[in-house]
Amino acid sequence: MPTKTLEATLAPPTAHKERKLQELHDLYHEGLHEAFEAGADTQSAVNDIVTPYDLPYQVKDALKNYVPSLDDAQELSDDHPTRMVNRAARFDYSEDRTHSYVWEVPQPGRGTNFWIPLRINPEQEQLWADLLNGNVSPGQLQLIQNRTSWTLHVAVKYAVEDSDYNTDSDDVTHIGLDIGESSLIMGCALRDGSPTRPLVCDGSHPSISAKRCTPPSNDCKSVTPPSGGLTSDSTTTRTRSPILSRRRLGRLSSTLDNSRSRFW
Repeated sequence: MPTKTLEATLAPPTAHKERKLQELHDLYHEGLHEAFEAGADTQSAVNDIVTPYDLPYQVKDALKNYVPSLDDAQELSDDHPTRMVNRAARFDYSEDRTHSYVWEVPQPGRGTNFWIPLRINPEQEQLWADLLNGNVSPGQLQLIQNRTSWTLHVAVKYAVEDSDYNTDSDDVTHIGLDIGESSLIMGCALRDGSPTRPLVCDGSHPSISAKRCTPPSNDCKSVTPPSGGLTSDSTTTRTRSPILSRRRLGRLSSTLDNSRSRFW
């Protein structure tokens, strides 16, 4: 199933809720850095490190899933989003509220969660309604701290109609795009059934692109993002990613080779 990222800005919280959000953010990053620096490369190893942290289970489980995937990383940046597994996707809706949608922010312990209003992207209102009604499946949540606000990203899987064209036709060129957390895009075209070397477009981390990513071959055409940035329908989470591992490049080629008909 295709995946989209729903985006919402948290309404300005009270001082108490702001402090709780900051504590959640800071503890997540402490646990992330400790597990990474310890070289924890299994869920069990990460669990041993993060168990003492006063974090909700939704955040600890996300750390156990995420840290082992950083095995090729050399360092971490300080601007990671706070990740949560999909069991943190608890929302409510009421037309009687100033902000109709609210999110139940997970907290450690029992009876400590709190609700906070969301300013959703109006272009995604139908998908938010589908999420609330169970018509789409939630994935990972990411809470992002901005300079003066907080942003919530929710990955959702949704069904689409089958294409009305023959993907095996010689007139169709399959193009694969993998959009990362820093609006970094890897793309390549299939030629004679095989993917070319990927092209990397990344305006925010050009040094990482140059050092760690495979450059495009002469056969691979550039894919330029629109001038206004990526749209709300993109799967990007618009947060910075400190690494691009060799594993991700390998996954892109494998995905393109095995799932050609899924790309446009």
